[in-house]
Amino acid sequence: MKKLFILAFVMVLVSPLFAQLNTKQVVGSWKYSVVTDQGEMTGVFKFVETEGKLTGNVITSDGYTIPITKIEIKAENNLYLEIQTDSDVIKVNVKVDGKNFKGTGSSYQGEAPITGVKQE
Repeated sequence: MKKLFILAFVMVLVSPLFAQLNTKQVVGSWKYSVVTDQGEMTGVFKFVETEGKLTGNVITSDGYTIPITKIEIKAENNLYLEIQTDSDVIKVNVKVDGKNFKGTGSSYQGEAPITGVKQE
């Protein structure tokens, strides 16, 4: 019985180490900020689950809505997005930590840091 208790205790301690980002954690609105040499750009990533698939849009601070064309949840709580504009494909790689994310966005103009926080 003592061995079973110790095993259960160890599993409780170790299980967060193997936790993986899932769709339910991503669904919602995430306010983002990108700092470029042209200044700060802000907006919202809005993710929804439709028929078991994660989809989303970018809503810019100017009010434009751009579909996210590719969304992948990767290992170690990483989220990968592709956003197709008229002239470019923007690729975003972020690491999600609870209700925050941090990573990079890249386009033909180069790479820039991106951070964000999930909105309640």
